[in-house]
Amino acid sequence: MKKWFVAAVLLAGLGCAGNGGDPEVVENTDGEVRAGGYSAIPLFTGLAVPSNIRFAPDGRLFYTELNTGNVRVIQNGQVLPTPFASLPTSQEGEQGVLGLALDPAYTTNKFVYVCYTDLNLLKNRVVRFTDVANVGTNMRVIVDNLPITQNHNGGRIAFGPDKRLYVTTGDNRNSSNSQNTASISGKILRYTALGAPAPGNPIDGNPMWALGLRNPFGLAFRPGTSIPYASENGPSCDDEINRIVKGGNYGWRPSQPCGDTDPAYRKPLKRYTPCIAPTGVTFSSSDFYAIRGSFLMCSLNDAALRLYSLADNGSILSQKVILSGLDGGLLDVTEAPDGQIYLCGFSTIFRLVKE
Repeated sequence: MKKWFVAAVLLAGLGCAGNGGDPEVVENTDGEVRAGGYSAIPLFTGLAVPSNIRFAPDGRLFYTELNTGNVRVIQNGQVLPTPFASLPTSQEGEQGVLGLALDPAYTTNKFVYVCYTDLNLLKNRVVRFTDVANVGTNMRVIVDNLPITQNHNGGRIAFGPDKRLYVTTGDNRNSSNSQNTASISGKILRYTALGAPAPGNPIDGNPMWALGLRNPFGLAFRPGTSIPYASENGPSCDDEINRIVKGGNYGWRPSQPCGDTDPAYRKPLKRYTPCIAPTGVTFSSSDFYAIRGSFLMCSLNDAALRLYSLADNGSILSQKVILSGLDGGLLDVTEAPDGQIYLCGFSTIFRLVKE
């Protein structure tokens, strides 16, 4: 698939963000600072749309190729020629290899989890591989029959400090799904590592952790807490950053107005209108850049990386655009074991440098 076509498809589906809520809403892009002092060094170029990047504790970098179905490994500065795994993957719209996570006990069990759209079965699913010498073996289906449509598939996955598997789902292009607790569309889902609805969810036996989302595209846990933060894409307004709490309703529904102030729903930490199409998110947990505890978010429309300082209650204290115009759009960002930040665009994996 051509780079420009991938961009057009993603933009059509990502758009902006739905509504939700938390302490102190910061409206629009007013007040943003475009800060110098950072640059991005391209490390690996000519890649096939690296959509997710995650480090193993030993420093190897796993990444997914959105459209080929390949999961690859970078070791000792080289992209290994043999894929870690190759999955039969649909390339329709926003479908593809959507999410990647390593087990919290990866050092001992070597489990790698992938969320993808199966070309033959026409459904989204989370599968698990065992890493044996950089080859994924013993594939096991963990979460099956996740909803599928051309756009708004979600598909980001992450393990929380509770060792539960969290999965994002889009509304499947039907906003009423997001408010329907009988539907798993438009939700943050929480499972055991074996794929059962996790104990302690808001509804017993239901994987739903939070609802009222349009198309959450990034998911990361704030260090030292059990709270996930999600990037969210809306229709023609209100891209968002949401602080996800148990049972929280983030307001996406039919005819939701831009700048929604309905007190029945949680407000976002941040809204963006005009839209930026937020994608991957992460936290800095080290002092490598002297930004420990800061939240970082990529975006597609302006190909930017934003840096946010957070208060103890999770509200945004300050925000900076520290990079922009990279590789036609950015898809993901992650932290390496040594504290360095890596990010990826449509063909390149970069390392963040503080000048």
